[in-house]
Amino acid sequence: METNPIACVEISSGSVRLIVGHELNGNPICLYSKKIEVPGLFKDGEVLDEEKAIAALARFHSIADEQEKVQLNISRVSIVLPSLGLQVYQNDKTTNVIAATNQIERIDISNVISLVRKEAVPGDHSIVDIIPDEFVLDSGERFVDPPLGRKSNSLTIKAKIHALPSKVGPQYQQIATQAGFRVNKSCVSAYCASLLFQTYKDLPRNYLLVDIGEHVTDVSLIGNGTPFASASFFLGGRDLTEDIATAFGIEFEEAEKIKIRYGYREEQRQWNPAICRSTDENGRVTEYFQKDLNAVITDYFENYMTLLSNAVDSLLARYQGRYDTFPLMVTGGGSLLRGLRAFLQVNFPKRESYIVAPRTIGARDPSYTNLLGLILASSRYMGSLEDNFRGMAPVSRGPQSGKKRDERRRGSSPEDDAL
Repeated sequence: METNPIACVEISSGSVRLIVGHELNGNPICLYSKKIEVPGLFKDGEVLDEEKAIAALARFHSIADEQEKVQLNISRVSIVLPSLGLQVYQNDKTTNVIAATNQIERIDISNVISLVRKEAVPGDHSIVDIIPDEFVLDSGERFVDPPLGRKSNSLTIKAKIHALPSKVGPQYQQIATQAGFRVNKSCVSAYCASLLFQTYKDLPRNYLLVDIGEHVTDVSLIGNGTPFASASFFLGGRDLTEDIATAFGIEFEEAEKIKIRYGYREEQRQWNPAICRSTDENGRVTEYFQKDLNAVITDYFENYMTLLSNAVDSLLARYQGRYDTFPLMVTGGGSLLRGLRAFLQVNFPKRESYIVAPRTIGARDPSYTNLLGLILASSRYMGSLEDNFRGMAPVSRGPQSGKKRDERRRGSSPEDDAL
């Protein structure tokens, strides 16, 4: 259990978000959360204004919140990486144990992960994280956590490799570094969300994760609580707000409030007051009602559901219909829309839909889902890629030490882990 506070940040299309917390009994605890609206940081996965992103993130160095009675000085952060272009591969590696006593130490964990890290991944992708599924001793014993202190001549790791397009991971790391932070850990958003949802025992472990961001929606196949594949498209909750603002001739901030407060409502009411008014350049006032809002939302979702269906189909194309009944697990800031479930039921009649908001006090906004999962990822030692980032190099004790055995890299699929 990690008791020292951990700072986690996420940079999205129109905001930067921070959570400071720790893990307690397997659950994330939020000590402080903050969101800074900064429109126009990213578009279609590309940085529009790197300087603006750096400046916004740098505001988290020193936080003095009188209302929350919080004073924070932050120099290290963990970062949520987008799942945009995520590829997942399975990899097994084996190394000899360093110590003469054959007792497994952290250096052995670092060495075996270093072997995985040296693997070349297909295409223009680079490794951003390595997730151990299990560690195996030469006796055949298997461990989910690093078997520190156990004795074995060799140590095998079975792990998943998370790879992103080569420009994505370093770009986010660079923004954080130039903002003056040291990066402790970085994980893709789909993995972070899946870690959080594993703590909710009433939720399924096999599902399609739909993370509705501001301008991007990520769809990920989650098997036994871990990502296997991901697809994305560039449409999110902020796009709907912009549609409402344009249709009603109002400011973005007012449109956002109307979207969250009213959403899509099918029921008819005897009392049907106007939900907003706008005044044109000639001073003419126009009133807008729930039916007008419904029309804008319906138009938006005709396009959105087509894109979502295409993303799901492309994600599951190679599985020949085996996961056609997996439920949808919907999160992210865009999941707050009232009436969203009705659109999902119409467009995905075979799938049950869960709209999941975090249950952590102080961070129940679904835009904090990934950050809460990152707290869990950052709170436990799993022999992560960061061991190597901190300068721990492979150590040998002779010509045969570090010899690789049973090396394999294969495309990961749910069948690999008996989904």
